[in-house]
Amino acid sequence: MAADQPIEDGRIDPPSVEAAKLLGTVLAEARNDRALSRYAEVDLRAIDEIRAKLQADPADRNATSWARQIAKTWSNRIGGGNFRHIRRVLDLLDQRI
Repeated sequence: MAADQPIEDGRIDPPSVEAAKLLGTVLAEARNDRALSRYAEVDLRAIDEIRAKLQADPADRNATSWARQIAKTWSNRIGGGNFRHIRRVLDLLDQRI
């Protein structure tokens, strides 16, 4: 397989795309929390855009930085609850492709 060939269906997503998907899942859960729902809705829209950018270019530094900022913000908002998921998102974003 050539290096510039797109990832085929059924293959594992690049770390940055996986991080965006996981962050989206965490935010979807936070949407059910009355105190966090407003923030979650806004950030879910941003994550949809980030995911699209990262699927087009997994090495997009701007999208990765944006996702990292959202993850760090949510690590403060949710405290201990889903912190391990946020930590996983940050670890995935730190991986290089």
